[in-house]
Amino acid sequence: MSKPKNKVPFKTRLLAFAIPLVVGLVSAIVFKYYVITPVHIPNQFMEPTLKNGSTAYFYRWFRAKQLGIGDVVLVHSPLDPNSVLIARIVGKPGDIIYVQKRMVFRNGTLLDPASFPESSSNDIPMIPPGKTESDDMPKVTVPEKSFFLLADNRELGVDSRTLGVVQESQVIATLW
Repeated sequence: MSKPKNKVPFKTRLLAFAIPLVVGLVSAIVFKYYVITPVHIPNQFMEPTLKNGSTAYFYRWFRAKQLGIGDVVLVHSPLDPNSVLIARIVGKPGDIIYVQKRMVFRNGTLLDPASFPESSSNDIPMIPPGKTESDDMPKVTVPEKSFFLLADNRELGVDSRTLGVVQESQVIATLW
């Protein structure tokens, strides 16, 4: 004679299925919004690094001391805390930043163009409002607990040249 099958109650089977599903879903949501944040790139400010219409992933668990020159960061705008912008760090506290003939200098040294990519297209239909042919900027000393940011596509980008320096506390995440 065969042994009778032990029937597992429906409630036990449901819990065995639902608990891992809920734990996985909650973990994915927490990871997505509190560890890695996806950001849709709505403009050409960071081309060629980040393409218009693409999605970039930013890492939220970072220390401001770990941020370095050349890092791409997501920050709250100094003028409007409800808006965010993406830009590259070119100046840390104590640095002197200036722009002459579209070349960026940090502490008197020209920034390496290989580390700070510029848009390959030079066919700008017109000079955007507020910009000049040479795009010069006077010397700015970056204050303590602040960063000076520049967009890779400087002809179109909004960055510290117009918004001013960004406080450490305004940095949300760094490019992953």
